[in-house]
Amino acid sequence: MTNKKILCVDDEPAILELIEYNLESNGYLVDRATDGQMALDKLAIEKYDLILLDQMLPKVDGLHVLKKLRSMSDMTPVIFLTAVDTEENKIDGLVSGADDYVTKPFSVKELLARIEVVLRRTNRSQAPERIFKLNQSLKSLNMDGQDISLTRKEFELLEFLINNKGIVVSRDQIFDNVWGINSNSQIRMVDIQISHLRDKIEIDSKDPKLIKTVHGFGYILEV
Repeated sequence: MTNKKILCVDDEPAILELIEYNLESNGYLVDRATDGQMALDKLAIEKYDLILLDQMLPKVDGLHVLKKLRSMSDMTPVIFLTAVDTEENKIDGLVSGADDYVTKPFSVKELLARIEVVLRRTNRSQAPERIFKLNQSLKSLNMDGQDISLTRKEFELLEFLINNKGIVVSRDQIFDNVWGINSNSQIRMVDIQISHLRDKIEIDSKDPKLIKTVHGFGYILEV
């Protein structure tokens, strides 16, 4: 039995009833909001373990609610509920800090499974913060007290990712900032250097926990 508290934000009463019934049946504590402004008002005074957030909302839409939260460094996990399943919508949400997407109409079993996965992934007690320290003069990395030798490009790549930690950055953004827009290198060098960097800083480079791929877009450093 869980005691996790979830805020459900949707303007359709039938969907709210469905979600609330099933979440409470599985041991979750549930609070509701029927528009974006109500959600922001509740979030200003209450802490939640996860937010189920409809994208299309009255007063303030879901994307603006999410951007407002992240601008205040509120990293409460957010799963978007959306009736518009387009790549552009997903990219907008991921760039703004969404943790997952569920497309309407959805299966209750799938929704519960996704909630469980996101809560497990974002549980800080299970994932202690990693400490990165870059040595500018030696172009090296100290991670959790261990010195790691880097090539110049690996160092510059990691420095850019650290400066944008928690933000999804595209391959084009990485290439322009690390190699330069006038570079003779090809953009595939981004993926090659990411692979080399993972070999040095990930426990398992085939299952990366720090530098994660956002398929079809780019990468995000989660530390």
